[in-house]
Amino acid sequence: MKTPVSLVLLLHLSIIEIVAVDDQNSMPCMLSDRTTAYKTFLKRHILEGAPSTKDQNAWEELLRNKNFCFRPTQSFLPESERQRVEAVCSPSGGKVFKGNMCISKESFSFITVRVQSGTCGIKRIDREQKHLILACEKLRNVCQPVHFEGNPQNLVPDQNRPDCGLSSPPSGSRGVRAAAALVGVLSLLVVLGATL
Repeated sequence: MKTPVSLVLLLHLSIIEIVAVDDQNSMPCMLSDRTTAYKTFLKRHILEGAPSTKDQNAWEELLRNKNFCFRPTQSFLPESERQRVEAVCSPSGGKVFKGNMCISKESFSFITVRVQSGTCGIKRIDREQKHLILACEKLRNVCQPVHFEGNPQNLVPDQNRPDCGLSSPPSGSRGVRAAAALVGVLSLLVVLGATL
């Protein structure tokens, strides 16, 4: 007996649902398969040898050498702050903000460079003092920053929110959805087996 096309299609879609991975976790410090995201974060925001002043020539030279001219707004933290920045993704350094983001418990000093679109000309360099908002994901069993989010409203952490890295994944997390999809596939296989 031939298997109906609609059942084959349903089986195929169920398997795709198992394999599909969201681009963003629903909360901080959930397991992620984006293994290079932390290194990319470091390359973009904590540069060894980055100027500590607002010297436009020095910043323009750095942006050209690193091929960062295509990013209109960029923020850079000093290399000496690396451990503190990483701690934002831990109970000691951050509070849950929203989605997969944490907000730092303390403010940080950093430089934001705004580049003219289409060129590497510097429009403005600002030294800022703000709480950091970072996307945090668990990579190789360590929760690490993977994205720097701007904080234009100068938000501060809500002390009533949980600390970063302490929460367990919600029931709608990837693992639960994948398990539900697998149960669906197995059920479908049982139905197909019964009809053959």
